[in-house]
This record gives sequence, C-alpha cells and structure tokens, in this order.
Amino acid sequence: MNERELGRGIVHILFGIAFVILIIFDLLKVWHLAVLVSVALILAFLSREIRVPLVSFFLHNFERRDARLPGKNFIFFLAGILLAFALFPKDVCLASIAILTFADPVSHFIGENFGRISIFGKNIEGHLAGFIAGSLFAIMFVKPLLAFIGCFFGVLAELITIKIQEVKIDDDLVIPVVAGLAMVLAGFL
Repeated sequence: MNERELGRGIVHILFGIAFVILIIFDLLKVWHLAVLVSVALILAFLSREIRVPLVSFFLHNFERRDARLPGKNFIFFLAGILLAFALFPKDVCLASIAILTFADPVSHFIGENFGRISIFGKNIEGHLAGFIAGSLFAIMFVKPLLAFIGCFFGVLAELITIKIQEVKIDDDLVIPVVAGLAMVLAGFL
C-alpha cells in the first residue's frame, strides 16, 4: 500500500471520529452537514480551476485523482454521513458512521496488504477485517446483534458497484445508508 492510501485511511478515520463526537454532543445538526456538503461541492468545482490553499493540500496529499470532481470521495463521505444523520435514529446513525469510519479503510488496508482470496475483484480477508473493525466500533452505539447485521450488510454493499448512468456511486455514500437501513429493519424484527 502506498503512502497516499495509508494517509487517506488515517484521514478517513479521523474525520469519521470527529463527526461521531460532534453528533454525540449535539454539536452538529443536519443542516450543518447539508451546508458542509454544499461548500465541499463548491470548493471541488473551484479546485478544478484555481488553487484553494487548504483544499489543495488535502487534494494533493490524500485524495485519489479525479479530473471531473476533485474531492469526490470526501464529498460522498460527507453525503453518506448526512444521509445517515437525516434518516436514522441517533444510535443507528452513530453506528452507521462508525461502520463507515472503520470498516471501509480497514478492509482496504488489510485487503491490499494481506489479501489472497478475491471475490468480485475485492479481497475477502480485507472485508472480514473491515467487518470485525466496523462491528466492534458500532457496538458502542447499538446492541451487538444490530451492529453485526448493520456491518455485514454495509460491508456486503461495499462489494457491489452501483452505477447510475455510468457514474459509480462511491461506497462512502452506500455503506452508512445500507448499514443503517439493515439495523433499522433488524430492530423491527
């Protein structure tokens, strides 16, 4: 794994933890996240044309290159958190964000470095490690069974590529929504 990908994983985890803390202490509202997503989109489009100091640092050091929309992964990350926050009760929202925060980068790191068995072009070892990490942190917010169910479906959703008119929907958007929906439905049963 290269340094950029390791850095991306660390930044992913740090931002996820920060959002969890802000939500736990009621310092973040849905409208704050909506504004943040909007500002991120504006900065992404501006970054295509000009150098925006702090944004350019993060794009250069931590973001995968995307000529159409710089910062696309971070925007999807924010949008995934926004949807989880808007759609689900606080405990499920926090568990969904915990799954996104830990399962995604852990599965990528372990899969890249230690993965041997592949399915759908993804390493099973990485997804198993991501499932364990995501579940352990989701347990902090919901019952263990709900955490395992949410994380199972969140990690499963990461295996599937969703495209809308040839545009790939980033797993940072899909994971918290699928994980939260699975937990809510499992909670009804």
